[in-house]
Amino acid sequence: MTPSAQFNRTAPPSLEFGRRNSWGPLSAVQLRASPGRHGGDRTDDHRLILYLSTGVPAECSCEGLAARRIQLAGRFDLVPAGAAGFWTDELPCDMVSVRIAPALMAQCADALAIRRDSWGLAPQLDAYEPLVEQAVRSLLSELHSPAPAGRLFADSLGVALTTRLLQGYARIRAPAPQRLSRPQERRLAEYIESHLDDGLSLQRLASVAGISVPHLTPLFRRTFGLTVHRYVMERRIARARDLLAGGRFSITEVALECGFAHASHLARWMRRLVGVRPSDITRQDLRDDAGEA
Repeated sequence: MTPSAQFNRTAPPSLEFGRRNSWGPLSAVQLRASPGRHGGDRTDDHRLILYLSTGVPAECSCEGLAARRIQLAGRFDLVPAGAAGFWTDELPCDMVSVRIAPALMAQCADALAIRRDSWGLAPQLDAYEPLVEQAVRSLLSELHSPAPAGRLFADSLGVALTTRLLQGYARIRAPAPQRLSRPQERRLAEYIESHLDDGLSLQRLASVAGISVPHLTPLFRRTFGLTVHRYVMERRIARARDLLAGGRFSITEVALECGFAHASHLARWMRRLVGVRPSDITRQDLRDDAGEA
């Protein structure tokens, strides 16, 4: 690909870093790359770069794999741990870089029953996968949210993203185990119910079940019929409805008691899950009391 006249080869390329966060073995940062040739050094983490800009002429190479393309939003490059390369953009380009620790990748491979000595990730350039795009854009939204969903949500996205990469790009795939045992199911349900006001994480719940985080997420969904995050939010909303109907606490007090950041956070999830506002429940309670009187 011949660089366009707009591409100034003498200008040193630069990366502008935007919002970033780290959730244990997973991290994400928003980037803007200036035109020019950028090096991709070897790192200990697996890297996924999802492009947000469209219409950027680009050239890239990684471990002998090369591509010339017009960048499209939603496409991504996958750079395995230990791999190196470069990319050249002719125009400014926005992207999200996600790093996944090998430990998380290995745990997810174990959960998929892939033998540790029989799989590996190959570099991918200009790839597209709807579930990968959805997971990374959800992480991007989490970076910009005024009320982030928290570690539990990010953990869930990390496991989902890593599992999908393994299923799509690992050499060997295998089915995951079936379901949680009844004792594990009971322990998790009881623990969640008694800690709804806490900042629950997948790591804590996996410890309660006595399994790894990557094992927990698929087994939990098969057993409870919901993702961990959705199940916890539904239980929080159920408790909030009971407390609001009792009429002894304000909406803000109920929100904090049930693990929400504030009253608006509670209201948003209540509308989403049950289609009513907290104030609707308190008003109904007042009407019922008036009818009894």
